[in-house]
Amino acid sequence: MLTVFIACMSFINVVSAKLWTVAGLTISGGIMAYWLTFPVTDVVGEIFGRRRAQLVVWLGFGANVLVLLMSQLAVALPPSPIYQDQAAFSTVLGAVPLIVIASLAAYLVAQTHDVWAFEFWRRRTNGRHLWLRNNLSTVGSQLLDSLVFNGIAFWLFAEQRMPLADFITMTVGYWAFKVAIAICDTPVVYALVYWLQPASARTERRED
Repeated sequence: MLTVFIACMSFINVVSAKLWTVAGLTISGGIMAYWLTFPVTDVVGEIFGRRRAQLVVWLGFGANVLVLLMSQLAVALPPSPIYQDQAAFSTVLGAVPLIVIASLAAYLVAQTHDVWAFEFWRRRTNGRHLWLRNNLSTVGSQLLDSLVFNGIAFWLFAEQRMPLADFITMTVGYWAFKVAIAICDTPVVYALVYWLQPASARTERRED
């Protein structure tokens, strides 16, 4: 699980420069890996507890920063005379400081909330209804992720603030798209919990 989480965080740094469009929204390619990180922390929290899940979040943050630093070092290295793709390389891996700050802040806030919320709903449901806990924690966390990232990148510290109506539309649109993906990951969470959890624990959870 940790390997999948770290791989996703590393992948996000590489492909986030790719933009694509769905339902009129322009979305970073990194979202296709980012959605996997939430079911991973939910599964870890379900089986190993909140502390282990929070550790995964911090390890992912460290991996994110390390990949970012190493990629910027690679961009800064003087290109060989025979290397003709420096401009394209810089475009793909070059970092915009404000976007980096917004991304890291959104990651920490959203993932930490997801771990906390999953445990909160686990206590409230007495460890039952995994589908409900998974979706409630992820939906709230994805909203925080969209608010923090867009707020920092395009509103609070942006040189030119986008109109408030556009900010709200973009944030709600991003959130709705992420929620749609999150709902689809519920079978993944159940499959991983069943695979990783001891048989004795699975027997006790059949009424969930």
